[in-house]
Amino acid sequence: MQIDLRLLKQAKALLENGSFSRAAGALGVSQPTLSRSIKELEARVGLPLFNRDRSGIEPTDFGRVFLQHAVDVLAQVSDLEREVVLAKGLGTGELAAGMGPYVADVLGPNCAARFVEAHPGVRLRILMNDPASVARLLRTRTVDLAVAEASVLGGDDAFEIIVALPPLAAHVIVRAGHPLAGKANIEIADVLDYPFAQVVMLPPRVLKPILAARRAAASRDAMQSPPFPAIECPTLQLAARIVARSNAFTFATLGMVRAELELRQIVPVLQASWMRTDWNIVRLRKRTMSPAMTAFVEELERAHADVLREEDVLRKRWYRLPDARAGKPRVARRGRRM
Repeated sequence: MQIDLRLLKQAKALLENGSFSRAAGALGVSQPTLSRSIKELEARVGLPLFNRDRSGIEPTDFGRVFLQHAVDVLAQVSDLEREVVLAKGLGTGELAAGMGPYVADVLGPNCAARFVEAHPGVRLRILMNDPASVARLLRTRTVDLAVAEASVLGGDDAFEIIVALPPLAAHVIVRAGHPLAGKANIEIADVLDYPFAQVVMLPPRVLKPILAARRAAASRDAMQSPPFPAIECPTLQLAARIVARSNAFTFATLGMVRAELELRQIVPVLQASWMRTDWNIVRLRKRTMSPAMTAFVEELERAHADVLREEDVLRKRWYRLPDARAGKPRVARRGRRM
């Protein structure tokens, strides 16, 4: 029995997408073409691989076993092709990196710009998603590297940590003129009286003090707090714009919202020790580091070092600016760098 790898890839796409129309769209082929390919594969195998009905498609019992082996074969072929690319060095090839939204916003621009300038023959793909989805992309070899929240990436035995990046201090950000702007001794409980514009699901290390404050507030006050989060945003840029136009708040480093700070649209009002980034750069364990991967990690570390310096400058600069409402210098007590 001879099986074409193309047919295996199409069967894998059908398994992952659950319908001929979605699989055909993902593969960039017509639905009739995909249907003929699956029939050809089943004819070569001599057994049906999928059950078809009005509700969709499901693999047969034999199909599940066969497709599991097919997925393994395709992964091995991918690794073999990759080893050939590695032997050719950094002159040509492709690198895919998965990043969480904050990582992509903070490190992505400078890192990608420097990498493609230094290695013009290498195609770079950056896939941005929430940390859990980034981990799945790495596990399925869709990306070569992942950079995201350490509590998600660092706890998986399938992954190997390449670099644990030093933390960046994050701040509660509100609009200029917000009821909390200019107030002293603000606590997280005060902030939680207002809607939270969330960019990505917060890790447990950040959620823990927030939920504790919400429980304490609920026991003292019968008034209902806003839902948490009140707003879910796909990007930090959208969250910052919402914050600038409402009484909502969000979390960000100063560098992430530098433009809005300079325009006096938003202000930081709170910084606590648990408000910080915790990012790891990881790869699949025992997977060979290509020259492109090594070069990209170096650019990530370089970009991160630049951001650390920028954050220090912004903290010192911002907390010395005069308060727009009171006409007095700001106090830097909440702006200390982690």
